[in-house]
Amino acid sequence: MDKIKYIVFLLLCFSFYVQVNAQTSIRILSINTRMSGQMVSYSVTPFKDYIKQYDPDFVMLQEVDYRTARNNGRDFSTELASELGYFSAFGYALQYVQGEYGVAILSKYPIEKIANTQLTGNATEMKEKRTVLYIDVIMPTTEKKVRMAVTHLDHSTDAVRLSMVQQLNAAIGTSVPTLLTGDFNAKPIESAISMGMVSWQRICNDNSTYPASSPSSKIDYIFAKPIDRWTVKSFRLLTNTSSITDHCALLADVELN
Repeated sequence: MDKIKYIVFLLLCFSFYVQVNAQTSIRILSINTRMSGQMVSYSVTPFKDYIKQYDPDFVMLQEVDYRTARNNGRDFSTELASELGYFSAFGYALQYVQGEYGVAILSKYPIEKIANTQLTGNATEMKEKRTVLYIDVIMPTTEKKVRMAVTHLDHSTDAVRLSMVQQLNAAIGTSVPTLLTGDFNAKPIESAISMGMVSWQRICNDNSTYPASSPSSKIDYIFAKPIDRWTVKSFRLLTNTSSITDHCALLADVELN
């Protein structure tokens, strides 16, 4: 009987050790959709086919239309999520041609929380208001909560983008391990990146991401926080996107330790 109790005790200890030391693996794909699919007549099908080949846990989208006149009143992110069998969240940035324009996140897993915060800057410099959208998800393998965030910063000035980065840092907070992606419209040497993102771990490299046909500028990124909690298993700059958008896509496999 004592031997059985000892074996049960060891099994319980092992189970506890595995749960405590389990790593949360995440595959994340970030794509700027170029005016919500303008290059493919606003169809979600080419994006569905592209995304499916990589089977990401989360898809982070920029330049997303919600029922605008230019995309014939389509709810792009919800339609794409339905085609993939994902959950979706849309982040409103501004009103645009009888509809809305912003960013979106597609998730394989049920979404526990959605938060969207508009970002502003100096009115004399800023061209457009932007936003940062995040969702909280409980990962099914480890039951750990993660926060997935996406943004698309204004293309006006570095000062405006730095202000927006400071606002998104405050909105996202530090209470939940977070992955942040997006089109920052900023090169690595600009203050929006070099100063504003100093508390984040860089998941991507400095290779150019725009334009997709012949990349010459690095403006798309993946970041993570806290810095000491993430292991990058792989990162790929995907240059096979020129038929559907004018940005390269970013694909990363990371582990939350």
